Amino acid sequence: MTLLIKSIKDIKDVIAKSERPLGLVPTMGSLHEGHISLIKAAKNDCKTTIVYVFVNPLQFGPNEDFDQYPRDLEKDLEICKQNNIDIVFAPEVSEIYPNLEDSKKNPIHPPKELTDILCGKTRIDHFSGVATVIKKFFEIIEPDFTYFGEKDLQQFYVIKWLVEKFNLPIKIKSCPTIRESTGLAYSSRNRYLTPEGKIVAASLYKALKLAKENTRSGIFSVNKSVLESLIFLSHFQEIKVEYFDARNKANLEKVSEDAKHNFYYLIAAKINNVRLIDNIEIT
Repeated sequence: MTLLIKSIKDIKDVIAKSERPLGLVPTMGSLHEGHISLIKAAKNDCKTTIVYVFVNPLQFGPNEDFDQYPRDLEKDLEICKQNNIDIVFAPEVSEIYPNLEDSKKNPIHPPKELTDILCGKTRIDHFSGVATVIKKFFEIIEPDFTYFGEKDLQQFYVIKWLVEKFNLPIKIKSCPTIRESTGLAYSSRNRYLTPEGKIVAASLYKALKLAKENTRSGIFSVNKSVLESLIFLSHFQEIKVEYFDARNKANLEKVSEDAKHNFYYLIAAKINNVRLIDNIEIT
């Protein structure tokens, strides 16, 4: 049976009686196949599994889609029941942030070398909001394991920093990006796309694969591979690329021009004003 819990007191009471290890899957709801892959990984490792559903206001900028972000707790709960999740924790904003304005003034600030690059260039304070809410949920739930998708790669590096910074006794696990048949990475924001938009959006992954192939074949340098992929994407007027970058696996620093492995190509772009991100690893 899947329990739906909305208060911190109740979740702590239930956790105190739950079997360990305990696995946590953090989500903002609107669950899809990507989330289900995280749930399955947690079920495989843990005696007790918790999915939290919380649309975090601190990680949305003034002109972003907090109010429009898709919410369907009833459907999310049904997906969790189908996948035998033990607990769904879905608190109200006031439960997590009793004084939201104070929380906005005093967030956790990850290091600039992680947050002032890639998505952080345009989503100011986004990763401060992510770090703040994740730490709150880690302290409330005290999981043994927690699961994140590799699509949100920069976020994963921020969470790694968070756990190390505060010496949290939690094992972070990354899970591969799950894709639709076209190659488009599953995302809650995909539902904003028209059927035609989803076809165009699949070109983001094609561009990443093109860069990977050009790099691994030795035909082009990193910068030239990026340029070739941007030329490919320029044929789609619906796509507005925010960044297409190469970053190393160790700490997301820029890679050298002649790098051949141990880094990622990462992209962010808007398709008809729907912002999507993706990445591919060069091994």
